[in-house]
Amino acid sequence: MRAFILVLLLLFTGCTTYQNPSLDPSINQGDQYVKDRTECTSRAKKVTGSAPGNDLRFLKTYEQEQKEYMLENRAYENCMASRGWVKK
Repeated sequence: MRAFILVLLLLFTGCTTYQNPSLDPSINQGDQYVKDRTECTSRAKKVTGSAPGNDLRFLKTYEQEQKEYMLENRAYENCMASRGWVKK
């Protein structure tokens, strides 16, 4: 649990950023990032079944929840990488 909290703190404090070197300079990188982030977040939740509509969520063990969060994070990172975003 400590590691998960640490990762969240690092993520939200800005220690990691995404940059897209292949993005056309005429496109606003901030707007494109917000659009891609929203799409990748929703895709990751759908792929892993962690969307709020999942009623069986309360029946999962701690290990199952952690595995689900890990898979969701991996799906998100793969989606962002497929759109050209690189984590720096």
